[in-house]
Amino acid sequence: MPPPQPQRRPLKFYLRIAGAVVVVIMIAIGYFASQDDADTAKVGDCLKSASSSSQRMEVVDCSSSEAESKVIKKIDGHFTQFSAETECRKVEGATGFYAETGKGDEFLLCTKGA
Repeated sequence: MPPPQPQRRPLKFYLRIAGAVVVVIMIAIGYFASQDDADTAKVGDCLKSASSSSQRMEVVDCSSSEAESKVIKKIDGHFTQFSAETECRKVEGATGFYAETGKGDEFLLCTKGA
């Protein structure tokens, strides 16, 4: 009697592995891409308009030519366009603002030119 042939794994097994790898890669890309979002900004960080949407800001190196403004105060909470502008007018040196609303992590960044 000849020795039994080794069993080959079905194609579905390899497709499941490939699918899992793709999902892990997509999660990693999303995580690293979000590291420069405005919600990670701290006082002293510089910002630029994000390339994906003019409504979003990204943290950049202050020595970069892309730096448009510098964060001088960060305030947690929900702000409308009017209340954000009013709040940042109280901050000495502030010439602009960026308010993030509706994502769960709501905040206001008061800024000045970079």
